[in-house]
Amino acid sequence: MRLRLLRPVLLQLLAALLAWFFIAPAVQPQAWAILQALFAVALSYAWRLPGWQKFAHGLFVPAVVLLQQQALPAWVYLSGLLLTFAVGRNALTERVPLYRSAHEVAEKLAACLPPQARVLEAGCGDGRLAMQLAALRPDLHILALENAWGSCLLARLRWWRAGRPAGLVFACHSFWKEHWGDYDAVYAFLSPAPMPRVWRKFLAEGRPASVLVSNTFMVPDVQPDSRIPLGGPLQKELLIWCHPHGSR
Repeated sequence: MRLRLLRPVLLQLLAALLAWFFIAPAVQPQAWAILQALFAVALSYAWRLPGWQKFAHGLFVPAVVLLQQQALPAWVYLSGLLLTFAVGRNALTERVPLYRSAHEVAEKLAACLPPQARVLEAGCGDGRLAMQLAALRPDLHILALENAWGSCLLARLRWWRAGRPAGLVFACHSFWKEHWGDYDAVYAFLSPAPMPRVWRKFLAEGRPASVLVSNTFMVPDVQPDSRIPLGGPLQKELLIWCHPHGSR
């Protein structure tokens, strides 16, 4: 875990040193920043990082240099850091960026979930999907969990403005700490990184006949029992696994 958290910092430092070999940052900061960004992207490809991380690593230092030249007050940087962590902490700790499920996903889930089903959304972001699903299927009992407090705050504001739907509850804590045996369906839109752990938790805690629904991301070496195609370029399909045994 500690090495995983340090890897982005090490990548940026290595890219900075490589760029420093060719251009002195104090003499030509803009040219050095651009070269550092190119090295950062190249290292991201070499380490086989996801596409969004390649973009982030390439943008980071040029953005810092550009902002530094604007002579902004220190509180601007602090606010930006706090906001980034409040909304995107899972990108650092879990390698899960903030994804927002398309409205089509809510429609597909609403069509296939059984009546009165208890649904857990494992990582709800700003609450968009949970709100849409609750509106389409008021009979469902939905618990939407998010541990990034900024995203959770946005979700609660959505819930409040919508009149606090009775069948929907938002909570600000990790879905890893929730027991999945209380739910008929678990929905996740995460990333490839946590899917093996998601599968192990589903097997260990899920009730018999419950289902795991993953938006786009596969469980390695485990074929889904069914697939529901989606029309988006990034959100391609809903992958559904039925629990083979589980525990009550």
